[in-house]
Amino acid sequence: MSLLLNGTKTMTFAGTEMQCLELYTGEAYTINLNFTDAGGTPIDTTSWGNLTPSAKWYTVDTVEYPNEDEVVLGNLTLDATQPDSNNYTILADWSNRAAGTGYLYIGADITGGSGTGNVTPVVDLANSSANSVLVITTIQIDRTDPVSSQPDINREPLGIIVRYQ
Repeated sequence: MSLLLNGTKTMTFAGTEMQCLELYTGEAYTINLNFTDAGGTPIDTTSWGNLTPSAKWYTVDTVEYPNEDEVVLGNLTLDATQPDSNNYTILADWSNRAAGTGYLYIGADITGGSGTGNVTPVVDLANSSANSVLVITTIQIDRTDPVSSQPDINREPLGIIVRYQ
């Protein structure tokens, strides 16, 4: 299964090509998800499990745009301290299972720096062009294979580059 988003760029992260969105600090974004077969016909996802989002934060020392469809990231480092999940909002759910539609919501608090415990990174002018924040959001999709009746678990990654505005 592959997740394709309209208006995004692609990037390769640890050998995995993924879609990439660029968000500015303080922005929230809802990404509509449409599950279709190879011919574009919507898939009935009524028997599928939940959409479960998760996130990991990375520091990127350079971000380059060689063309309009590509992002080149330099020296990615997984942040040693990851934010507590109660300090940011990333939600995924079905909107119409029979039509194969759902959504992923990225809240404005992804760069809020508030809450208690490990907070989300604050992106400011000092790291607007270097040391950017990269958030790899993964949507886990659980479903039962119709042929084998075995549980299938797909994890679809989405890169979000958080930038100063």
